[in-house]
Amino acid sequence: MPGPAVILKELHRLRRHIKDLEVKTEQAPKQLATQQKKLANQEEAFKQTQEQLKTLGAEIRDKEGSVKATQAQIKKYEKQMDEAGNRKEYDTLKAEIASEKAHVAKHEDEILTMMAETEEKNAKLPEAEAIVKKARADFAQFEKDQQERLARFVEDKARSQEELKAAEATLEGDARLKYDRLVAAKGIEALAGVTGRTCSACYTEITSQMLNELKHEMFLLCKNCGRMLYLES
Repeated sequence: MPGPAVILKELHRLRRHIKDLEVKTEQAPKQLATQQKKLANQEEAFKQTQEQLKTLGAEIRDKEGSVKATQAQIKKYEKQMDEAGNRKEYDTLKAEIASEKAHVAKHEDEILTMMAETEEKNAKLPEAEAIVKKARADFAQFEKDQQERLARFVEDKARSQEELKAAEATLEGDARLKYDRLVAAKGIEALAGVTGRTCSACYTEITSQMLNELKHEMFLLCKNCGRMLYLES
């Protein structure tokens, strides 16, 4: 039967593994929320593009209506010019026509600019829609994979806890009492491996005698940090 130090090494491995599973489980909602936000941002960007196209279409129709109405007004002014009774009236109508034609030219330039923007956005719309579709599929797959991972974590944790319980049962006497007391106080931080002659928790060098005792699988505490020690290799 292995000595306490060897058992402690296995106990520490199991406790670290269980802790790792717990951390991964706790991180899962945050990871899911991150993916949800990413999808929401892509959907919002696509929605904004669609809304921009609707707005551009409405503005183009409004300006086209304004141009049409202005052109009709110009024809009225031109008819009035032909019927003008004096030079002053004629010049006034001429000035009005020039102003309205400038208004038409300005609106026509704006319409052309908006039509070009509409064409550009429409050309990019299928790609943007494909990106959103892929993002939705990716999120669905991520959610499915995460659920499967979490189920595996639950099974792995339950199995590891049973292994931990069985390994703890092999600790006897004073070693078990000290182990229970320290674990209750410090949890996973109650144990530390020794690499070479150094405690991996507080980086204090142990004595040659302590190293020899660990090699003989004896129960030993770090004189600096009070952790239960075992040899890493």
